[in-house]
Amino acid sequence: MPSMVYFQVVNRKVSGSVSVEDYLKAILRLSEEGEPVSTTALAQRLDCTPAAVSQMCKALAQQGLVHHQPYRGVRLTEQGRTYAEEIVRHHRLLERYLCEHLGFSPEAAHDEAERLEHHISEEFEDRIAHLMNEPDTCPHGQPIPPKRPIG
Repeated sequence: MPSMVYFQVVNRKVSGSVSVEDYLKAILRLSEEGEPVSTTALAQRLDCTPAAVSQMCKALAQQGLVHHQPYRGVRLTEQGRTYAEEIVRHHRLLERYLCEHLGFSPEAAHDEAERLEHHISEEFEDRIAHLMNEPDTCPHGQPIPPKRPIG
């Protein structure tokens, strides 16, 4: 019997699994052309099996975070997109903060932000954004998504 994936939305976060946030972020990045993301592409991006991706996509669909059609791919729902953009916002704000205030190189800041993005509070996010005068881009020149209401 396959294991179940449990998570819930708590305080603007998808809690229960860091991997859930990684899936949402990966789907967002892979769907920039507007096309559904194949489970094969998602499995390659996340370095896991297509079977594991299919199982997670079913769980994400049950939570209303993606639309999943077997053999046709997966798309974020509006709620899923909002959560994914929030994770990207955390990541890019952290990269900027780590470079500007702690002296990290952009490459080292990226790796550190990958670890931290799942664990910062909304208060921390707000404070570093304010401290840096609400930056528009990360150190790599990518846009920082605006803060949007989740729910």
